[in-house]
Amino acid sequence: MTRHIVTAFLFLTVLCGCQRSGGVDGQTVLTAFQQEADLAVTELTVRKIAYYDSSVTDHVVLTDPSTWRVGDRRCIVPVEVRIRYGYDLRQLTLESIRIDDEHKAVIVHLPEPKIIDSGYDRDVNYDEVVSIATGLRDPIGHETIETIRHEAYQAVMQQDFEELVGKEIRYNTELLLTGMVRSMGFEQLIIE
Repeated sequence: MTRHIVTAFLFLTVLCGCQRSGGVDGQTVLTAFQQEADLAVTELTVRKIAYYDSSVTDHVVLTDPSTWRVGDRRCIVPVEVRIRYGYDLRQLTLESIRIDDEHKAVIVHLPEPKIIDSGYDRDVNYDEVVSIATGLRDPIGHETIETIRHEAYQAVMQQDFEELVGKEIRYNTELLLTGMVRSMGFEQLIIE
């Protein structure tokens, strides 16, 4: 991320010069912010272990092996979910940015943080899957494993990422944007 911040500083220093000439307006600031939109996110990897139990209606639960019956099927599947969460600076509008010439400040109203992108690897690593079938039942197949993985992914996506990394992403975004506005000659950034 540091490399991207340095690149942004260099780009804006060349574009706008180190001193504010009075010609930097809200549109210039907006364009600069939108060009760095992919840097206002954090990337998370959430690893979960999904457990499937055919003897239970909800299928994915905790269980005690001593309670297993003949004919039950169990499966343990690891799922690694990748999430890009943060501010989509492409959603900023000219109304989101105000220039305060008196205080040499840029005032920004950030959009709500959100999930920018998410997913999990579609290829199943069968070396990591543990499948147990008691009695004469067939082992758990690819389709059921995919269903288990998808349910685990959906469960991860229900988490509150604002609570998990909200402060970190706001701090990182403020740091990034502060550097950008200072390279344009402003003294401070105020986030509303």
